[in-house]
Amino acid sequence: MTSNMLGIGLALTGGLLVGNCMLPLRRIRRWPWECSWLVFSIVSLAVVPCLSAWIALPHWPAIYLSTNPSALLPPFLLGMGWGVAQVLFGLAVVRLGMALGFTLIVGLGTIFGTLIPFFAHHESNVSSKSTIMLFTACALMVLGVVLSGWAGRLREAPTATEQSTSYGAGLLIAVIAGVLSSMLNLSLSFGHPLAQAALRNGAAPAFAVLAVWPIALAGGLIPNAGYSLYLLARHRTWSRFKPLSPDLSLSILMGLLWITAVGVYGLATYQLGRFGDSAGWAIYQVTMVVTACAVGVLTGEWKSASRSSMFVFGLGILALTTSVVMAAGSTKT
Repeated sequence: MTSNMLGIGLALTGGLLVGNCMLPLRRIRRWPWECSWLVFSIVSLAVVPCLSAWIALPHWPAIYLSTNPSALLPPFLLGMGWGVAQVLFGLAVVRLGMALGFTLIVGLGTIFGTLIPFFAHHESNVSSKSTIMLFTACALMVLGVVLSGWAGRLREAPTATEQSTSYGAGLLIAVIAGVLSSMLNLSLSFGHPLAQAALRNGAAPAFAVLAVWPIALAGGLIPNAGYSLYLLARHRTWSRFKPLSPDLSLSILMGLLWITAVGVYGLATYQLGRFGDSAGWAIYQVTMVVTACAVGVLTGEWKSASRSSMFVFGLGILALTTSVVMAAGSTKT
């Protein structure tokens, strides 16, 4: 198997994993959202990234001492911006449902997360065949997001009087979250000095990216844990952590699914080469959208939707799926 094919396979696998990571949230019955989200955040944004770096990287965390302290700031701040998006993501999914919420947020995050690294690192390749394919994929992503959003509005039409306010607020939250969510990929793209420090200290090239995640995700932990703690204090729900079973296990599982997907994506960027942080992000994110949409349909979110909304939704998924194929094709040198 070539490095390119392996990278595409890893990006697809990461997208499949993260597209299902919110499923455990639907099974939680006793804990309020803030309890589950706090555990999810600690597991996925602190415990696993640090443990993975400690296992895979020689001399971690001392490797950061060999870099300019200013190199830590961009991935940390970008991670914090993504953390805000993560909080808004949880709220948007509650208001819009998994299928539509994932589609809008991840679709917008894909567009920004794909194009910004490209123009930052590959501007000289703007007229190449691969670039044209990548831009075409982005155009199809935009089309897929627009169609999916329209389908969601059509789905809400029968109960518009009761839910229009909730839908409008959810849509606004989803748009903001979508733009900010691209910062996770930007933290990786602009965290190369940390990966280089890991290489200088003997890390394997494929795992050097693990040096970026503890810093970037530490930034993301601040708004996620902070908002959860705020809600716990405001709602006085500390006592709701009992009983621990089964909601603790489900919250941990949600965190493990998410961080595993992120780790797999990091490996994909290395295998995909020069367009890894652009095309790889597109493949990973859109696969996540399509997976979440399929889960939403299978779990009954669209069972009462009209034929017209289902038709438009299907066109949106077709556009998104085609964009994955185009993005994969752009990675060929």
